[in-house]
Amino acid sequence: MIGIRRDRAATVTRAARRTVPAALIVMAGLGLAACSESARLSGATAGSGGAPAAAHAKTEAVQLIGKIDADMGAMGTFTGKDGWPAVAPANIHVRAGATVVLTIREYDDMVTPMADNSPFLQVMGGTETVNGKRVTSVSNQMIAHTFTVPSLGINVPLPIAGMDGAMGSMGGGPTTVRFTFHAPATPGTYLWLCATPCGTGPYGISGAMHMNGWMRGHLIVS
Repeated sequence: MIGIRRDRAATVTRAARRTVPAALIVMAGLGLAACSESARLSGATAGSGGAPAAAHAKTEAVQLIGKIDADMGAMGTFTGKDGWPAVAPANIHVRAGATVVLTIREYDDMVTPMADNSPFLQVMGGTETVNGKRVTSVSNQMIAHTFTVPSLGINVPLPIAGMDGAMGSMGGGPTTVRFTFHAPATPGTYLWLCATPCGTGPYGISGAMHMNGWMRGHLIVS
């Protein structure tokens, strides 16, 4: 049985119906898609220039843990603070131009639904597998968090823990998400954040969602 934080489900419904106009949701999706296309074109331009990006291009593996906001569990998989999930480490270092394989082991087994037409349910800016199976989106009935880098057009929807090899069926243990993307050819620091209402406050968008080291951090390209 899927556990749903009912307070989250209620607040996201209120946010979608009363606070967040449909036009704003559409604009957010278009903005992220535009960033994705811009990043793709920038990468193509840098690649056509050749040498700098090619000289440093390689594959880098990055390991992250999605921690549940519970007070017990395996060491390093929970935060001990209700309403404060986290992704660790929050700051990620990669080389410019590298092919990055981001592996996130998600331990949060609570669904955090968004508006049904949210663009953040879609995979953007790279390719994603869930327990080895290629996906292009995650359903609103299975979403826990996202790993989103708005300025790079990257969105990685993270399904709840307990998924087995097939999306939509339940097993046990953490869910393993692998996302492959190309790091920018230009060094810089890029904010990542979670787009689901997984924090505290009336609409679930406070607390961990606004704090570096919890559900936001930085992708540092050098």
